[in-house]
Amino acid sequence: MAMPPDPNVIVAGVDGSDASLNAARWAAAIAHRTSATLMLAHALPQSGALYSPAAVLIQSQFLSQLREDGEAIVDRATKLIQSEYPDLTIDYSIGPESAGAHLVDEGDDARMVVLGATGAGAIRSLFVGSTALHVANRATCPVTVWRGSAESAIPDDRPVVVGVDGSSLSDNAVTFAYEFAGLVGAPLVAVHSWRGSSALGAGGTGGLVDWKAVEVEESALLSEGIAGMSERYPDVSVTHVTEQGSAAQVLVEHARDAQLIVVGSHGRGPIVGALMGSTSQNLLHHAQCPVTICHR
Repeated sequence: MAMPPDPNVIVAGVDGSDASLNAARWAAAIAHRTSATLMLAHALPQSGALYSPAAVLIQSQFLSQLREDGEAIVDRATKLIQSEYPDLTIDYSIGPESAGAHLVDEGDDARMVVLGATGAGAIRSLFVGSTALHVANRATCPVTVWRGSAESAIPDDRPVVVGVDGSSLSDNAVTFAYEFAGLVGAPLVAVHSWRGSSALGAGGTGGLVDWKAVEVEESALLSEGIAGMSERYPDVSVTHVTEQGSAAQVLVEHARDAQLIVVGSHGRGPIVGALMGSTSQNLLHHAQCPVTICHR
């Protein structure tokens, strides 16, 4: 898959939870199809302050047990994945830092980081966990926050939905989505949403607006956002969707039967910083399928 210049590695966070195991299986399927190495990454708690020799001994024993537990988690994931992909190259990394920091570090030189929406000990809900949010916000490579069932842990022929807004990060998301769809033999749904015409500005509302003309303009923006991609990926069938409304709501609505949503970490808004925009944040919380955030 087209991601930043990198070793051919896909990182999957594993913490013993079912969500992380299924996320690792999904990552393994992509690694297998792209001949990449799968890196299983597990994190150990950071050391705290020590005040006595006894405390040092107790903590040493505790950390030794944590590492054994971590190795057992990695070993379980490795054996399961090897049973599905016996020829896949699997490596692992166990780091003495927070899970979020460890995955961000591993992702610096990776094609993609994949992790479950909720991890071990997380409250089971539709809302994404703190580790997933941290990695999705801070990683420099694409991040896939995986959500679903064990049955959906393997990519299939359900649609891939991509958000298109004309920004450079949206261009990266479009490339990622086309390559993923071509890789798994799935159709693509290219979605562009709008609240008002970019030409008319925020004040362009009400009866004075020719909404038909606005729709034509926004449809043209969508076409420009994916221009040339069909020639590069002629086997990927594409549906164009241009719809008025909140970007996150429109994307979720058109991803009810999708296997993946792909978006840039920011849109065309005026503020571009280290953290994600509101659309990608909302999708991580409310989408029912995996979401890939493209940072570059």
